Amino acid sequence: MECLQNKVILITGASTGIGGHTAKMLSKFKPRLALVARSADKLKDVQTQCQEAGCGKGNVIAINADLVKHEDLARVVAETVKAFGQLDVLINNAAAIVMNDVETTTPEGFDRTMAVNIRAPFFLSQAAMPHLRKTKGCIINISSIAGQRPFMETAAYGISKAALEHFTRTLALELAPTGVRVNALTVGMTPTDTTEEMTKIMGVKSAYELSDMTQLQPLGGNCSMDDIAKVVTFLASDLSAAMTGTCLPVERGFLVVPPTKPAAMEKAMAPMKNIGDLNPTSTQERMDQLKKMIAPKTPADFSSKK
Repeated sequence: MECLQNKVILITGASTGIGGHTAKMLSKFKPRLALVARSADKLKDVQTQCQEAGCGKGNVIAINADLVKHEDLARVVAETVKAFGQLDVLINNAAAIVMNDVETTTPEGFDRTMAVNIRAPFFLSQAAMPHLRKTKGCIINISSIAGQRPFMETAAYGISKAALEHFTRTLALELAPTGVRVNALTVGMTPTDTTEEMTKIMGVKSAYELSDMTQLQPLGGNCSMDDIAKVVTFLASDLSAAMTGTCLPVERGFLVVPPTKPAAMEKAMAPMKNIGDLNPTSTQERMDQLKKMIAPKTPADFSSKK
């Protein structure tokens, strides 16, 4: 896609998962990338991989930021424009998820979920708008099937994603006269770094296999990060020039299946019941903690128990 060459693309949540995978796929088309995340070390790794994949040195910047902090939002956009002189595409990918029902959701968990999943996209888009008008660029929001179908144990997350999709349509309407497009992906069940991390902590092979959720998608299995990245690439390119205000389902047919009966959904979600905040700290901090939790036992470990 030559249309993406030299385009300036800002991606949040770019150190791991869908964000990092999308950045690496986009790199093949030689854009200029601004990668945003809390995990500085992992972000540097992705930066290097993107440079090697096609962007080249000097065309990928890493911006360490916490999207819960309002002051970081304008800074992220400002640093991108300072480095590259323009902004063509904003990808609001970063997400927070609290695995709790309504009764057990804490104010702190609720507030952080809303801050990352809807407040940050809102104000990042606001900061980006003047620059996107100049380039007639676009905004891509990463949403979820949880924003269209209620799931047990994801009350705050589902509400935030429903809000994100309504925000997508509202902003698309506002920006259409300026030539700026706004679209979203409604993503289905997709194993990512966070879900794999969760399964290790839970001591199971796969949260999706454990909960039989793969049976809820007509095409079978789960979406891959490749599936998501391909559609993001399409929406970032001129191939989607006639599209705005859409929330494209990338969910292996999940949304065409009649809603699951409450008892069946409760059974499917049982392994995740009241887990709490899945990503309260940066990925690097969580992985360091996880390594300590699953570190191999040494003779000293056993002798200390005697």
